[in-house]
Amino acid sequence: MSTSALLLIALASVVLLLLLVIKAKAHPFVALLIVSLLVAFATGIPADKIITTIEKGMGGLLGHIASIIILGSMLGVLIEMSGGAESLAKTLTGVLGAKRTIAALTHRGFYSRHPGLF
Repeated sequence: MSTSALLLIALASVVLLLLLVIKAKAHPFVALLIVSLLVAFATGIPADKIITTIEKGMGGLLGHIASIIILGSMLGVLIEMSGGAESLAKTLTGVLGAKRTIAALTHRGFYSRHPGLF
């Protein structure tokens, strides 16, 4: 299969995944499984190896990021228990006003969590 065909399949899979999650309100895990199956068929993986391939891919990915997710969850609980999350929310509300607090917290969460995903 050519590189351009694989790139088109990848692009279509991302678009389909976004449509399933955003528009169809499908659970992200179910949407990922559906898109994974479709990509496997589209790329020509033999039917008897599709499930094994998906399991290995998910297992490999989860194996690498599981500790980061667990430690991040623990840190989040500690921040919540210490009052840090409430303090941050009150400070942002006071400085930016209630209308801009959600956007500020979203950006803050993205930038503080984003490096943990890589």
